[in-house]
Amino acid sequence: MKGVGMIDPVYRHAGRCPVCEQDVEFRSPKTWYRDYLVCSGCGSIPRERAIAHVLSGSFPAWRRMSIHESSPSDRGISRKLSQQCTDYIATQFFPEMRLGSIASGFRNENLEAQTFDDQRFDLVITLDVMEHVSQPESVLKEVARTLKPGGAYVFTVPTYKGKIDSERRALYKPDGSIDHLVPEPEYHGNPISDAGSLVTFHYGYDLPERIYSWSAMDVEVRRFHDHHHGIIGDFTEVYICRKLT
Repeated sequence: MKGVGMIDPVYRHAGRCPVCEQDVEFRSPKTWYRDYLVCSGCGSIPRERAIAHVLSGSFPAWRRMSIHESSPSDRGISRKLSQQCTDYIATQFFPEMRLGSIASGFRNENLEAQTFDDQRFDLVITLDVMEHVSQPESVLKEVARTLKPGGAYVFTVPTYKGKIDSERRALYKPDGSIDHLVPEPEYHGNPISDAGSLVTFHYGYDLPERIYSWSAMDVEVRRFHDHHHGIIGDFTEVYICRKLT
């Protein structure tokens, strides 16, 4: 007999979780796997497992690297990074507070104007942050500035397969007001605010070239359809941007 409140999953599959590194079952109550396909062991979702899979394969020494993660959640790969990386800095952006200060356990940083020294990090990581920034060009320049030669920016962001050209949907003005460029603004969850995060861009297939033009970093895009590691559904892309010099 089913327990009260139990829901039959629309998908379940045995596999190996790249985050908790255990044999687990991946299951989802909905077909929107991106947010609902969870690991039975650690509760991670596909984009978190995708980042973990890339780190273990391409940056196996990540635990000994200097890592900056912006806007982490309290689960999945973010929790693993905070627990296992010896030089890990987590940041959030609190506009009302001084940049570089500590607030609620995080360093306060605006990705568009960071206070970190040049060549501070081996890796910079963000999960679904770039679609919320107002000036992505500034973010990429700042990320490149703070990376050591040979370092990389590893991130996820929704990439729309029907778009060739990226679309700006909102613009934050210098006075703090917002210029909405579409009839219905879109918001995603925010780990530090119940108001959510405004979506400023829908990115298309021009994003890698944009990244190169902004930062001179070469870009590799990995797209997954990996049942064994629980990385399926929409928007499974991971971007790996390397600073060569």
